[in-house]
Amino acid sequence: MEQRSGHLTIIQCWCVCLIIAGLLIACSPPVPVPPSPTVAATPALMVPSPTVQPSPTVVQIPTQQPTVVVAPSPTAIPTSVPQPIATAPTPVFPVPTPDPALMQRKPPLGTFFFYWYNCPQQECDSSQLLAVPPGWLTPLPADPDPRDGFSYSSYNYDWYENELRTMASIGISMVFPVSWGDHPHPWFRNDRLNLLVQANGVLEHPLTIGMFLDTTAQQGMYQEFLGNGYRFGPDAPRLPLSDPRSGYFFYNLHIRDFFTRVPREMWATIDGRPIIITYTALCCDNLELSGTLWQAVKDAFRADFGVEPWLILEETWLNPQALAPPEGLPDSAQVADGVYRWGTALLGPHTAELRGFKVSSVGPGFDNSRIPWVREPRGQPRDEPPGGGSPAPGAFLRASLAAIPPDTDLVLIETWNEWPENSAVAPAAYTDRDGRPLPPDFYLQIIRQWREQFVPQP
Repeated sequence: MEQRSGHLTIIQCWCVCLIIAGLLIACSPPVPVPPSPTVAATPALMVPSPTVQPSPTVVQIPTQQPTVVVAPSPTAIPTSVPQPIATAPTPVFPVPTPDPALMQRKPPLGTFFFYWYNCPQQECDSSQLLAVPPGWLTPLPADPDPRDGFSYSSYNYDWYENELRTMASIGISMVFPVSWGDHPHPWFRNDRLNLLVQANGVLEHPLTIGMFLDTTAQQGMYQEFLGNGYRFGPDAPRLPLSDPRSGYFFYNLHIRDFFTRVPREMWATIDGRPIIITYTALCCDNLELSGTLWQAVKDAFRADFGVEPWLILEETWLNPQALAPPEGLPDSAQVADGVYRWGTALLGPHTAELRGFKVSSVGPGFDNSRIPWVREPRGQPRDEPPGGGSPAPGAFLRASLAAIPPDTDLVLIETWNEWPENSAVAPAAYTDRDGRPLPPDFYLQIIRQWREQFVPQP
């Protein structure tokens, strides 16, 4: 290919202008969009789309150059043959009152919270799990009013309150619900956030709520928009960021509604700016326009809410393609406020820094070998420390937490409750490598102990 000169040709300039104009329009605040459903992250899911959606009508507002980002999912090493699952009832343990001094210690501790469950009614096959949480197969223990929901379910107010109280008891101060925006599953709709907010509001020390923007949803939204059904995964076409409507699927159909439902006083913030953490860039093509997309998203957010979000991109959004935009457009690193790595439950602890802001992410281990549609199962035993060493219960999480530097600005636990991939730390019927039962709050004890002993850099 001929090397590009220092100036764009007339045709190139015209193309770039068209892309910018389209993205600006797509991210401008349109007529309010009704809340949309969401779904669990399952590869290559196809949900029939009854009708093709009409082109969105939006109102253009003056913004700066827009930005777009895409990121892949984590990778791992092949796992061994699955062992029998623990089926004994999970005991219920008392949740201690949060220590205010512990909650105020820096850095903030956050976790990724999955609310796509509706057990035992839909998609709750316990044979896919290595550890079964309370309420998965039977009514949630001690639920004062089971009429408000169904066990381990996003319909159940008491489930939300119990999960949030448990998080707070170990020093977690920020919760990042995984959000898919529009999705056909009714139990994973954006309106499920209303129960999360309601439950959070009764806590003595409510958690703050940030957004985990699962960008896989953009792939599904775009395919449904084209009339191909809600499809995502490696076998489905990606959302091209060169499409002027791409910003519509990120902001108008997804981000805006999330922050409209979460009260400002509950927003998780950095320097007063609400936090958005993205999933990987596997959803999208044309990543050279990712910086443009994300800037447009930031500008539209500021126009609606009066403040610019604090954007933490998954590192795949900062790949070489994303860092080489067309001349005159920003790259994703210029627009992002932070960067992190998804997949630390599998790959080990990681700290990433962008312009002096450090994000550390850790997990307890990983195993997706029981999920039927996974083509290449991967795993990291929970009892084996990263990089090798003497096995012991919880060794992977202990060593990962110990690797967090004292000057980090934010710590993320991956995950609170992603059960099919066995990366959860929430109470469940865990066992050690020999099948012996562990206390249901075993991993919470590890986090609590680290939190109490962690000494941040002055």
